[in-house]
Amino acid sequence: MIDAMGLADPALAEQRVASVFERIHREQMAGLPLLNSALTVATIGFQSFRSRVIGIVSTPWMMSLMMLPGVDDQWQSLGLGEKQSHDFPAGTYRFLVNILDGLGVCQMHSVYSPMRDFPNQASAVAAARDFLERLMAPAPAVDGEVPVDEELLGRILRGEDIPEIDTALASAALEPVSP
Repeated sequence: MIDAMGLADPALAEQRVASVFERIHREQMAGLPLLNSALTVATIGFQSFRSRVIGIVSTPWMMSLMMLPGVDDQWQSLGLGEKQSHDFPAGTYRFLVNILDGLGVCQMHSVYSPMRDFPNQASAVAAARDFLERLMAPAPAVDGEVPVDEELLGRILRGEDIPEIDTALASAALEPVSP
């Protein structure tokens, strides 16, 4: 297995990712009914971002934002299918850990799947470019909007003990209320 950490150059990463997904298309996906025959494998907008390489991989069966590990990342210890959150200018996105033969450990965020709504390759590439543009643009602030910590909300809804909130609530109860 090739280690994705050797792919710090976005151009090299883009070529390698394209090659890996073209092989997957030929060897594992050919003939499956979920494929959009109007589409081919394409890699779009690979770039450096916070010491990692990110970009879109678009195939006849899915489109995903792919993230390759940076030099200091220790992703080999992450389990296949494990979820990781990563911050971008537009907000926080959840990724799944994947291990691809010929590439190694990477993380992927699904953008579109299946791909049946795309009439041609140009429309899929345009959608990928649009997604990347929105991803890298800061989210507009909305008056009165309070950001939601989805992980914390999930823990609360599952009834998990959350010591940091219990401590904050206990401290707040002891503080006098200003008139």
